[in-house]
Amino acid sequence: MSSTETHKSETYNKTGDVSKHLEGVKKQYDTKEKREFYSQVMGDGTANIHFGKWDSIDIEADGAYGKASDALTDYMFELGTSLLDKKDGVNYVDLGSGSGGAAVRLLASNPTLNATCVNLCPDQNAGALKDAESKGVQERIKVITSTYDTCPLEADQFDMAWSQDAYVHSFDKVVSYAEALRLTKSGGAFILCDLMCGDGPDVSEEELATFARTNMVNDWLTPEKNCEAAEKAGWTEVKFVNLTPDIRLSFQGMKKKVDKIIANGGEGIDMSLLTEYSSNLEKRVGQVDKGVFKWGVIHGKKA
Repeated sequence: MSSTETHKSETYNKTGDVSKHLEGVKKQYDTKEKREFYSQVMGDGTANIHFGKWDSIDIEADGAYGKASDALTDYMFELGTSLLDKKDGVNYVDLGSGSGGAAVRLLASNPTLNATCVNLCPDQNAGALKDAESKGVQERIKVITSTYDTCPLEADQFDMAWSQDAYVHSFDKVVSYAEALRLTKSGGAFILCDLMCGDGPDVSEEELATFARTNMVNDWLTPEKNCEAAEKAGWTEVKFVNLTPDIRLSFQGMKKKVDKIIANGGEGIDMSLLTEYSSNLEKRVGQVDKGVFKWGVIHGKKA
């Protein structure tokens, strides 16, 4: 079996130690400099620091990346709630909520919605609560500092389990998806969007291992294997929506933002960090074309 065939069928287990893995994830997102970087580059100054959906959005326009991030959040919410019998009074859990930008956006535009955010990083969580208060939605949000694999929450209480660009860091996908299932009511929905392992014919094991090692990716699966993991965890009607062309545009948009910040003298972010990201993002665009990555939405139902 070739190395390419191997990575299509096996899980990644590169970090080995779950506590070390979680500490690495926190360092990747919860330092002051990293929070500032993601806010400027992926959120256009907002807290919604996610990859984007680029339908009808001009990548060259000011604020384009923030609009694309919001568009992806809105797309996921519309798709996720379409799987539910109820439309009002939805109670959902955001697993790996980051800075809480997606939850606060959805709460602000859906007055009967309630959100519980579960996130590993305490400083991000403090920012989420502050953002919620500034938008007047603090009464309908709870923010819990925890890993999404072992949530201190009762079972069967949410209409929908949600995760946007967070499960890429899952130590074990079946465990993560099973915890989402435990939290969700019968008949509830599951929707996630994330970067997934590609299956291009010329993708090498070394390329995959390098990305996994440098981005705190332990259990990195193709879309097909992610769907199988969700089904193994107990989800039904599991489907994948391929949005890979949008991740290419997101990487391009991020590089554009980083290069602009560099041209403006760094804007409070370490210049070496910026130049490293600019170089890496240029590589990412080529890797999407080569088939190193796929990106999209997985959704399912709880029987």
